[in-house]
Amino acid sequence: MKPAQILVIGGAVADVSLGPVDRTIFDRDSTPVDHVSLSTGGDALNEATTLARLGHRVRLVTLLGTDPAGDYLLEQCRRAGLDCSAIVRDPQVVTSVNAVLVDRTGERRFVTAKDTSLRRLGPEHTALALKQLDGVQIASFASLFVSPRFGPQELEDLFAALHRKRILVCTDMTRPKNGERAEDLAGALQYVDFFFANLEEGRMFTGETDPEAITQRLVDLGVRNVALKLGADGCYYRFDNWSHHVPAYSGCQCVDTTGAGDTFVAAFLHGLLWGIPRWRCADLANAAASVCVEHTGCASGALEMEEIERRAAVIRDAAQ
Repeated sequence: MKPAQILVIGGAVADVSLGPVDRTIFDRDSTPVDHVSLSTGGDALNEATTLARLGHRVRLVTLLGTDPAGDYLLEQCRRAGLDCSAIVRDPQVVTSVNAVLVDRTGERRFVTAKDTSLRRLGPEHTALALKQLDGVQIASFASLFVSPRFGPQELEDLFAALHRKRILVCTDMTRPKNGERAEDLAGALQYVDFFFANLEEGRMFTGETDPEAITQRLVDLGVRNVALKLGADGCYYRFDNWSHHVPAYSGCQCVDTTGAGDTFVAAFLHGLLWGIPRWRCADLANAAASVCVEHTGCASGALEMEEIERRAAVIRDAAQ
């Protein structure tokens, strides 16, 4: 196998998705729904699988148990063509399985177990990967605050080690779980080349409210590029003193938003690897996310570059 171009670090989970449901599900003993499906999930695995299906060589760094859920995820990683050499399996760990409840608008809620592989991933599980960086151009940490054992110092150490190897450091985030603020991660943020967040996450993390102020705050702390995901409003992109609102693709029909943010990041990184100007990578990212939300679960298998590029062209025209 050729050396990996991309290192993706973070959680891999099995998702049991069901819907559409609403609060009345708790009023009945049994509720028939349109779909109940088992699929792979987790920020890192979603992102890695999407990148692999877009033609890139990807090494996934994650933690799994030796239980049936771990067996299932490892087999799916192999089928997706991922480099699995840095996946750690621990018999003392229970592999994460999420219940994904999808409502009639496509929005979803997750039910997760507290002490499974997603939460127990830590710096020791990246040790092998950091010894195998030849050929790696991009490292993506997906996502901040998912794995609590990666605190501010652990993240700074990891990002600094990648930065010293002249690897582009990228990170996504979820909601801060313990009130963490951007200032708390200033040591790590100084090494981040591309930072991704949605609007709610950005507000919680920076204390700012509007996209311009959120992205400026992160740039002030040393981040070189920020893409703030705005859902149906597209995204807001900033580097240095330049910023731009990129509209969403307006023609999609939202079924399920699961994995849309991960697909956004993967498509953005795809653009970077293909040498597309960074401000144009956001067009691809919005286009790919619009394809994802039209399917149940993280629909990386449904992504086709021809359709993504067609939608990206529509987005570019709308922005002019």
